[in-house]
Amino acid sequence: MRRGIIGVLAAASAVAFGADSPPVPRLVSPPGHYSLRLDALITPQARTIGLYLKARIDGGPVLRLLLDSGAQHIVLDRRAAARTGRTAGSDFELVGVGAAARSCKRAAPGTVEIGALVLENCGILAVDGEVLEGVDGVIPMSLFASFLVRLDLQGKKLELDTYPPDPPAGDAGYLPVRTDNRLLFLRSVLNESQAGYVLLDTGATFSAISPAAAKASRNYWSLANAIALRGSAGGVEGFTLPPGVRFRCGEREISADPAVVVDLSDFARHHRFDITGILGYPALRNSIVTVDYRDSLVRIERK
Repeated sequence: MRRGIIGVLAAASAVAFGADSPPVPRLVSPPGHYSLRLDALITPQARTIGLYLKARIDGGPVLRLLLDSGAQHIVLDRRAAARTGRTAGSDFELVGVGAAARSCKRAAPGTVEIGALVLENCGILAVDGEVLEGVDGVIPMSLFASFLVRLDLQGKKLELDTYPPDPPAGDAGYLPVRTDNRLLFLRSVLNESQAGYVLLDTGATFSAISPAAAKASRNYWSLANAIALRGSAGGVEGFTLPPGVRFRCGEREISADPAVVVDLSDFARHHRFDITGILGYPALRNSIVTVDYRDSLVRIERK
């Protein structure tokens, strides 16, 4: 059985001890344009599986945090949490793809420094054990929601700009998104047959579709092609799909290979609407993704 990672702490949601949203970050550094460098997270097999930022929390050591549009909170592993003094806090649970909730601690909000950018009142969770080899945790893209976010995945840059006074024009190429707990869900059509919502998840190593969506769109998989995945709350069983998985979002058709079939039912039940898939890092790696959190809009351009 092969091993992989999908949605690393993706869509981490509050389901215990209150379902309140994460605190809203406040900009401390001057408003304006910020250009943040990203680094590639590379496996021993020389495969890039995501991008990370180098950040400090409360002036502590430099941490490597996976940039994840499928996460709601900064999530630190045990060692990183100890290095930043975030080992205590109220009990919390993470709900994600295909596994039981994972216990963690909700620590006090902190100040995050990334280069010249400084944000305070940033929500932080600490989990026992490792998040993902090669990084100290994840950082949600929604942390930058007070900016117009432009993520150049191929160029490894995160550009942040102040919002213009008016929403984008209708011909600017943006698509409306459904937002839920700071996560972004796009209406899409799988292989021109199955319509539904997909989670935009830059922190997922694979794209994914639900078993029901796979059957409806005739994306057959073999039980012999099982793959051990790691979801936000622990181990997840999935099955690899043959090449040819494509999502159409608006007029843009996006190849989602490599893709897997995973059970998304608990994840969908938590969000209270049907979720047919996850659009992960491999499907977006040659794109520029612009996110307008203010107006609930996303633009995906091929670079």
